[in-house]
Amino acid sequence: MSDVGAWEPAPKLGPLHAQALDVAAAEAANGTLSVDSDVAACLRQVFAATPDERAGLFDGEPSRRLVGWARALTLAEETIPGCEAGAKSPVIALARMLRARGDYPHDLTPWIRRVSSNRFLPYGSLMDRLQS
Repeated sequence: MSDVGAWEPAPKLGPLHAQALDVAAAEAANGTLSVDSDVAACLRQVFAATPDERAGLFDGEPSRRLVGWARALTLAEETIPGCEAGAKSPVIALARMLRARGDYPHDLTPWIRRVSSNRFLPYGSLMDRLQS
């Protein structure tokens, strides 16, 4: 007899995830990220979500909040297991959104490069940029 597990879809991103991102952003403002297991689990769900699900969470948020979230997610990739995303990082979507708004801070790219080992941040892969 084989064991059959139940498939459980990933939870939709919502207010709980926004709250976790805010907690992480406050922590990331100090240049470090040390969050509890509940916040870490929410951040993993943000990384695991589809681009459309993330866009639903990010759209309509003030740019200042998105900058904080970008910093938090950059540090999450470095410090929280399960948040590695490479060219599919949500930080790339946030950076594109901020640039489209004209609100991309001039100091964000050097900061990301300094703290991240993800070579795709903040611009994404060349192939993705050529297709968009």
